[in-house]
Parts: sequence; structure tokens; C-alpha cells
Amino acid sequence: MSIKFAPCKSAGPSTGKRVAIVGAGPAGLAAAGTLCCQGFRVDVFDRLPEPGGMLVFAIPEFRIPKAGIRESVRELAGLGVGFHTNTEVGRDVKLGELLEDFDAVLLATGTWEGRKLEIPGEDKQGVYNALDWITQFMRVKVGYQGVEPPPLTGRVAVVGAGLTAVDVAELAVKEYGASVVMLYRRPMSVAPAKHMLKLLENLGVEFVENVVPLEIQGEWRAERVKLARVKPTTDRKAPTEIIPGSEFEIEFDALVVAVGLKATPPESVKSLGVELNRDGTVKVKEDFSTNIPKLFAAGDVAHGPSNIGLAMRSGRLAAAKIGEYLKRG
Repeated sequence: MSIKFAPCKSAGPSTGKRVAIVGAGPAGLAAAGTLCCQGFRVDVFDRLPEPGGMLVFAIPEFRIPKAGIRESVRELAGLGVGFHTNTEVGRDVKLGELLEDFDAVLLATGTWEGRKLEIPGEDKQGVYNALDWITQFMRVKVGYQGVEPPPLTGRVAVVGAGLTAVDVAELAVKEYGASVVMLYRRPMSVAPAKHMLKLLENLGVEFVENVVPLEIQGEWRAERVKLARVKPTTDRKAPTEIIPGSEFEIEFDALVVAVGLKATPPESVKSLGVELNRDGTVKVKEDFSTNIPKLFAAGDVAHGPSNIGLAMRSGRLAAAKIGEYLKRG
């Protein structure tokens, strides 16, 4: 997969206006490319040690080669985009300060918190959050110091059937020779990553559909998951209905929870009075602006978990609206 963030070969004539982007993932980098090509000075702030976000730190190399991402980031730097890595907005620099210092600020911090099952036993040893596990794994793989995550060996249960669930399942097989079973609450035919399930099937991954976890069992370490069968539904937003008396158990050596992600705007948005939606995403208008002057939001932090293409499109559209806003000013 070839990903390009800059739609131009040279930056446009300087407008004299400056934009700060918080988050160097797909949305933030796509926005940076669009804005610098229009002649705006762009500075990108990110808490990770290099730009790329999940493209670098949460998606395996066999899915997206890192060399191409890094080359595209170098192109942005060559156009004048400033990158401030290892810089967390709220800890190292205040969001309010960015709003004072820049003509516009774009929030593009994505969804970096994994959802929980909210069932008994989830805190036992041997249960891992998929996003936490894979970012720890990838941080070491792409060349940074850190401790490798616990190996996913033996029989591994993965709860969920989205992109991260698929990535973890494939890594468990390829890296550790694990025997993987994926557990999904709906038919696999409507899974978010249904287009990738054939690949997993060829790797020997087992699928158990139309089930929900009720409890993770074991003494101090998780050893079994108690499941219940549910009535099949093809609507991913429909509630699940447990079939009475359908409970059964599956034994495992490790269980990975991959049941969705939550938006992670900077903590300081609350103190600034930025309006959020009920799901924690930043509330934006049609032009991607928030209720705070000069503050915009795009990508998954604004519209919830999506994919690379949708996040980049959101970033580009937001950048175009920011350009219009600054030109009016």
C-alpha cells in the first residue's frame, strides 16, 4: 500500500498564517500535506517518537511497510512541515497555548483507548487489550527501546473481528506459532474485517460466531472463557439477544480483547469547554470547527473509529475548510 500525504511537489506561496496539528496519524498528516501545499506554515505535535501514528505503531509491517510511510513523512518535512515528536499536548505544551500562538489548531489524536468487555475476570493475568499489546509489539519492531509484550503462544482466543483483531491473530500465528480462535458476537459475514478472514482461515485460525463472553475464569490467571450463544443479527448496531441455556466454555493460554476503540482527545479539551459527543468524540460542525474559536477536529477523534482511507479523507477535508477560514480572516 502506497500512502502519500502531500498532494504537491512544492509548498505554495506563504500566506503568513500558521496552523498547529495535534496528532501525527493518517488524518493529521493528510491535513498537514494539504495545508502546506496551500502556503500555510504547519507544525505537527505528537506524543510518539516519530510521526505516523497507528500506521507505524499499531499496524504490522506485513500490512503496511514502514519505509513508505517514513518517506512520505520526509516529503512533508521537505515542504516545511515542522514535527514535534515526544511532545504530548496537555503535558509538554498546553492546548490553550497553541490556540494563542497559532491562527488555527486541528485536533487529530485518533482513538488510542481499547474498549473493555466489562465482564468478571477481565483483569486476570493472561488477558490483554489488543491495542495495548500490538503497540508494545510494534514499538520494539520499528526500532525503539521497550519491553516486548507477553508472547501469544499456545491456544489464543481473540474476542472481536475488526482490523486490530485480525492483525493480532495473524501475528500470533506467524510470530509465535499459536493456535488461534476468533470469537465474534455476530455472523462472520458481517465482521468489520470480513474481507481478511479468508487469509486467517488459510493460516488455520478457527472462527466461533454469534457468541458473547460472560466471564473469564481461572484462579489468578485466566484459563477459560464462559460464552453464550446469541441470536444471529446482520445489523452491527443491533443489540445481541442471548439464547437461554446456550452457555459453554473455551480453554485458552491467552485471551486478547479487540472489541473496539474510544476517541482520545487531549485531556485539556474538558477544561477549555470543548463540546464532546456522548461517545467521547469531539463535536464538530460541517466545516470541522468546534465550539471553540480557531479549534477544529478531524479523523477518528471526531467521527469515531474508521480506517486509514476515511481518516485521511477527513483530514484533507478539514484542512480545506481551515484554509477557507484563514483566507476569510
